[in-house]
Amino acid sequence: MTLGNAIKLIRTARGMKQIQLAKSLKTSPNYISLVEKDKREPSISFLTRLAKELGVPLSMFFMCQELAGSPNTTADLRQLAETLIRLQSVSPTRRKRAR
Repeated sequence: MTLGNAIKLIRTARGMKQIQLAKSLKTSPNYISLVEKDKREPSISFLTRLAKELGVPLSMFFMCQELAGSPNTTADLRQLAETLIRLQSVSPTRRKRAR
């Protein structure tokens, strides 16, 4: 899994659209799209802001990348998916809707 794929997976698990994320990060939706398609390599400072906005540790992006070379990729991806589902259940977006 590439960094861009990991970002998209986490963003969609959080229920965010590219345009929403771009607005909150003060960047363009086009830049988010390019990063998710691995056509732009984001800086660490951008990834730090992105992780904060998505409510995940910065290491989550790199953990996804490491899974690509793992012999247990299927099991690791299943574990990652379960983690993302748990994160989604405590999503600030979901809490706002519940009020």
